[in-house]
Amino acid sequence: MTERSNPLAPGDHVFLVDGSNFIFRAYFQSIRQDQKYNYRADRLPTGAVRLFCAKLLQFVREGAAGIKPTHLAIIFDKSENSFRKEIYPLYKANRSEPPDDLVPQFPLFRAAVRAFGLEPVEQDVYEADDLIATYARHAAQAGADVTIISADKDLMQLVRPCVSMFDPASGEREERRIGRDEVVAYFGAPPEKVVDVQALAGDSTDNVPGAPGIGVKTAAQLIGDYGDLDTLLARAGEIKQNKKRETLTDPAVIEKVRLSKRLVALVDDVAVTTPLSDLRLRQPDGKTLVGFLKAMEFSTLTRRVAELFDVDAGAIEPDPAFIGAGGWRGRNGELSSRPVMEEAEAAAEPVAIAGPAALAAARAQAAKAPVERDKYVCVSSLDQLREWVEAAFEAGFVCFDTETDSLDALQANLVGLSLALGPNRACYIPIGHKAGAEDLFGADLVEGQLPLRETLDLLKPLLTADSVIKIAQNVKYDWLVMAQHGIEVAPVQDTMLASYTLDAGLNGHGMDELSLKFLEHRPIPFSEVAGQGKSFIGFARVPLDKAAEYSAEDADVTLRLWTVLQPRLVAEGMATVYETLERPMPLVLARMERRGVCVDRAILSRLSGEFAQDMARLEADAHEIAGGAFNLGSPKQVGDILFGKFGLPGAKKTATGAWSTSASVLDDLAEQGNELAAKLLEWRQVQKLRSTYAENLPRYINPQTGRVHTSYSLAATSTGRLSSSEPNLQNIPVRNEAGRKIRRAFIAAPGQKLISADYSQIELRLLAHIADIPQLKQAFAEGQDIHARTASEIFGVPVEGMPGEIRRRAKAINFGIVYGISAFGLANQLGISREEAGAYIKLYFERFPGIRVYMDRTKKLCREQGFVSTLFGRKCHYPRIAASNASERAFNERAAINAPIQGAAADIIRRAMIRMDAALANAGLAAKMLLQVHDELVFEAPDAEVEATIAIVRTVMEEAALPAVDLSVPLRVEARAADNWDEAH
Repeated sequence: MTERSNPLAPGDHVFLVDGSNFIFRAYFQSIRQDQKYNYRADRLPTGAVRLFCAKLLQFVREGAAGIKPTHLAIIFDKSENSFRKEIYPLYKANRSEPPDDLVPQFPLFRAAVRAFGLEPVEQDVYEADDLIATYARHAAQAGADVTIISADKDLMQLVRPCVSMFDPASGEREERRIGRDEVVAYFGAPPEKVVDVQALAGDSTDNVPGAPGIGVKTAAQLIGDYGDLDTLLARAGEIKQNKKRETLTDPAVIEKVRLSKRLVALVDDVAVTTPLSDLRLRQPDGKTLVGFLKAMEFSTLTRRVAELFDVDAGAIEPDPAFIGAGGWRGRNGELSSRPVMEEAEAAAEPVAIAGPAALAAARAQAAKAPVERDKYVCVSSLDQLREWVEAAFEAGFVCFDTETDSLDALQANLVGLSLALGPNRACYIPIGHKAGAEDLFGADLVEGQLPLRETLDLLKPLLTADSVIKIAQNVKYDWLVMAQHGIEVAPVQDTMLASYTLDAGLNGHGMDELSLKFLEHRPIPFSEVAGQGKSFIGFARVPLDKAAEYSAEDADVTLRLWTVLQPRLVAEGMATVYETLERPMPLVLARMERRGVCVDRAILSRLSGEFAQDMARLEADAHEIAGGAFNLGSPKQVGDILFGKFGLPGAKKTATGAWSTSASVLDDLAEQGNELAAKLLEWRQVQKLRSTYAENLPRYINPQTGRVHTSYSLAATSTGRLSSSEPNLQNIPVRNEAGRKIRRAFIAAPGQKLISADYSQIELRLLAHIADIPQLKQAFAEGQDIHARTASEIFGVPVEGMPGEIRRRAKAINFGIVYGISAFGLANQLGISREEAGAYIKLYFERFPGIRVYMDRTKKLCREQGFVSTLFGRKCHYPRIAASNASERAFNERAAINAPIQGAAADIIRRAMIRMDAALANAGLAAKMLLQVHDELVFEAPDAEVEATIAIVRTVMEEAALPAVDLSVPLRVEARAADNWDEAH
């Protein structure tokens, strides 16, 4: 229905609801109420959604302030990318992150609006206030009356004879109507002067600068005296008060005030995509609304709505599309009311869906429908592709996968893409298949493919639309490939990370393994289509029919996996972990990988020569000790010397019958004072640094960017720690001189500095919190030397004047204890007897009994349930903790004890990384996050912004646990800047 066919008319009354304002009001009201009402059975927070729905019901049924609306618009802020940030990057820079338990509710507010039969309104670039201003003007011009439902002072500039505001009752606040008199009482000026007053006074909430030292009262008086802002600034020299006159005649202040006016003035001529006539209030569909409310588990509201709309609530199942916490968003970003796997679930046996677990079972069954590859489509025209794009928009979700000619996403050529919308409903879009010349660069494109540029132009609106969820397996790779073509895919869901969230430590998370486990289907192996070894042809040479079969199956299988895994996230209480710790990370890491880091080739070349000389010296020393020449790189010859010639203790045989010369074996010998073993270890370390970094790093320099781009793995450990590869930058030793030399080769670009920000003793701090150790918590709170304090507690030695050796022993115990260090291990590390080391450990546990209690409790809990959890809810599975093999059992026990601590540290730095880019951008800083190495983040920042960047980085990192976890110990971050990584660390 259009404006022309059903225009507004005098007598109509339009309600414009500030949805974003209402979300936060509902949240803060909900947390003041009884906590049992704020969570669904699966622990999804829903308290704000419940109050939001209750208020929506009131608006729909009764209106407000005795007025029943004819039109009702619920208006949201779509994103933070307001045009105001283009004008002033610091706009709203001081806004804090939304509460963790509110974040999973955001998509559900839009879902609620849909369930009520309304259209959520939001647009890019403009804020909700701008849309409200535009609708208010349209309605007033049509002769209709307008009530703006909000308490936001920024909207008071819109009040006029036919436009008023209404602030509903909330908690202890009574409802109130806001008209001209109320605006004058608040601002000291009428609505038409509010913008001038706000521009002059500024606004700390939105970080609008205004004029320093001038508040709202003074601003209103000045505007009242001079009539308007322009006149005031033109005649500011006439102001009698010296301070005000000096302030308002300062050119810099005048510029800030004029800027502030542009920030606070609402835009009332937005080209709105939803006309007011589309927002005419209609009766909700009772069954749809009850289905949504039952899925949210709002029992009281469900009964009330069922009575009001005369529906049998008992006959209506909870809408399955709203049971998943992550949600499926439809065309405007809201959750879709359509089941995601419509065709599959229709084909499945009827299942009574009583909750998330039942839904998970139903979807798992539906996803196992036979894979029929002959139904896949190879798209051969742009018109055909348009149909798939339109279908994806209609569905509100699409699974996609890219096919390339390289594992390096930053240098890969796009060969094709696949899309899937349901079981066996998948297609392949060929773009870069070639034939002919030996060299692919000069080969001709195969006929029947789509042109690259036109194809991407068609796909870009789909892959970037907020209204369509993009599902992928290991989405970071696909995101990087598409970003090379100017397409930043969002929003995304990742089956690999969903599996990792649920089953870390139980199985791998590759698509083929997950398909066998959950779908009982073996996908076509890559080697079957692209060959392997000498017969490898690469995907760009795979015939189109085979490529379509392979790639479309990947997308089909991935979508099926998502329908199985997504309900499990909710049913098993892991939705919040996935949404807050996993789903945002691929895009964070992808941007870091794209940025890369500068490496100085000359330094590496010089180091290669130095390391070669060191190796030659160590080789000569080893030959002299051994009494003859041998190959230090030959495990067999090393074993024969150590255990054959010298008959050293600790000899072990490998499966092939040769002597074991592993690092642990050499470590044991070196700790016992064997000089040859020590030389061998040092030689191996220098040899590894030379080959892995000094010689190999230059090969990783990207020819287009001139920088090294490591690749991060998200699902490689059971504790949430990241790992990096190609090249691995997380294994560069930092505690020895050779490793530090390698770090010196990582340099800042001209005019920039590298900033290293490192959590100080984060795992010890987390141990103090988790095990509740009063002495350690006090030491951290007071900023004491934790190792000296520990030594003082154990050995009774005063901190002042403590011998370095005593502190070193306490440090070894502190860092080793949570890894299950044994008396033997500690003895080797400190060079003392096993008896003395055992006595130290006994003293440690006697002084800090809470640590022993924590260790015993954690082992017991892990044996009972098979996993341990971090402070943030991440599950780390150790299914072999009860293994019959004593060595294997002990290993799993040590890992289980350490996992809640190491995992919490990993979660905290993830949370910091997720917030970091926005924090830096909001502060107007150009700094970029480049690297993550365990507890350390590395940034590159312009010379002039170093101090400001360090301040923001330190704040974000030190507050990363909040508000989810309020630690009883402070987190501390050490941050420095320099021209290279070593000097910055």
